Amino acid sequence: MENWDGNEGTSAFHVPEWMIQFADQKQEFNKRPTKIGRRSLSRSISQSSTDSYSSAASYTDSSDDETSPRDKQQKNSKGSSDFCVKNIKQAEFGRREIEIAEQEMPALMALRKRAQGEKPLAGAKIVGCTHITAQTAVLMETLGALGAQCRWAACNIYSTLNEVAAALAESGFPVFAWKGESEDDFWWCIDRCVNVEGWQPNMILDDGGDLTHWIYKKYPNMFKKIKGIVEESVTGVHRLYQLSKAGKLCVPAMNVNDSVTKQKFDNLYCCRESILDGLKRTTDMMFGGKQVVVCGYGEVGKGCCAALKAMGSIVYVTEIDPICALQACMDGFRLVKLNEVIRQVDIVITCTGNKNVVTREHLDRMKNSCIVCNMGHSNTEIDVGEPRSLRRWNPGHEDMKAEPWAPASLRTPELTWERVRSQVDHVIWPDGKRIVLLAEGRLLNLSCSTVPTFVLSITATTQALALIELYNAPEGRYKQDVYLLPKKMDEYVASLHLPTFDAHLTELTDEQAKYLGLNKNGPFKPNYYRY
Repeated sequence: MENWDGNEGTSAFHVPEWMIQFADQKQEFNKRPTKIGRRSLSRSISQSSTDSYSSAASYTDSSDDETSPRDKQQKNSKGSSDFCVKNIKQAEFGRREIEIAEQEMPALMALRKRAQGEKPLAGAKIVGCTHITAQTAVLMETLGALGAQCRWAACNIYSTLNEVAAALAESGFPVFAWKGESEDDFWWCIDRCVNVEGWQPNMILDDGGDLTHWIYKKYPNMFKKIKGIVEESVTGVHRLYQLSKAGKLCVPAMNVNDSVTKQKFDNLYCCRESILDGLKRTTDMMFGGKQVVVCGYGEVGKGCCAALKAMGSIVYVTEIDPICALQACMDGFRLVKLNEVIRQVDIVITCTGNKNVVTREHLDRMKNSCIVCNMGHSNTEIDVGEPRSLRRWNPGHEDMKAEPWAPASLRTPELTWERVRSQVDHVIWPDGKRIVLLAEGRLLNLSCSTVPTFVLSITATTQALALIELYNAPEGRYKQDVYLLPKKMDEYVASLHLPTFDAHLTELTDEQAKYLGLNKNGPFKPNYYRY
């Protein structure tokens, strides 16, 4: 065998001079990104801000029709037009996706069977605002089987699966959502769910608090007939506690986010799998050796860090809570301030539920081609900057108005936005440096990929049981406050999913139960137990 240096049979490997020179040039290129040809491909900031929504499409939607669903006249096969989706003709494809999801959602299917003889939600009129996916469709159809009437909008402008929304509309559910809504579309869809003649909601199922806020802002009298709110996100729960603290929460609310089955499974295990999926689909990147900073080491942050570490990434963590920070250190992660590593990291991921975690100052200091994304529910963590919006509603304010967005950030004239593919933008600085922004700072996994159905089954079952509990609770059981799901229900949700794994629980003997001071059938842990 002849080596590159021409010596046959030797073990020495000679690196050619041209390869060394090329490597040096490559390093220099990374330090000083070129500006050649950039202007020919770039778009103005005003153009980017308008067409970034319209260019988004569902994964199975090959239609070039850019007509807004609001301008279309559509009817389902039964003649109903009480919906607004991208294309009702996609219903058949959506139905297949829903049928696949049903196979991985055993607890909801079990609830349907148990509800054949009784309808615990008979008379319930549920208005919902969640991600509209195949998994949500299984939840909605389960609520319908339990006796409820539902009207639904999306809690995220990018997470709706158009074909699933079409399937729900075809089945008779009033659904108002499509992938790539504008901010105005977002609030219009929520309003169409709430403001309908002859229909008054008496239950709210929310994900992020936007639906609850809209009713508080526009239709506060509706709360006279609403029995309760079920909220599943960190952001929405935070808003509810603010309302409660301000004395403005006028109905009971169930904090599903902090139930064990939601926190540990949806937040931790779901994000552990979906973070890699979202990054891979959008950037085709390799994770081994990449330097990543994860902002926040709650359950979402823990899942993201574990996945990236397993793939060989070098992971840094930022935290404000000393307990979570110590957990990060004990798990083998370097605890830093964002400013300490911002110049060297390849990926920045936010998981805090806060706002302005990554500011324009941080963005200015990032290296060329740094990937920036958010795994928290709300789009406030990366300070992208948009027009005044209701997205930063702060219920602690006396006037209940929205906070203004920061005027600067990434949407400024000196920065150029290039759309690379759906949900992927290059934001380019005057010197040619660019960052890769995913989903415009919105929730990465549900905007850019999918999430594991089985984990969502756990969350959806918890939501369904919370709705049943609040709807059927005798008057006076729940005050105008925020409550956690009863421990017994948490355990029940978990038990419904164990048969999937052919798992067999050990049963306490009478003597053991007496020794521990427990009921043999649970609950098995006190409310203060930390799982």
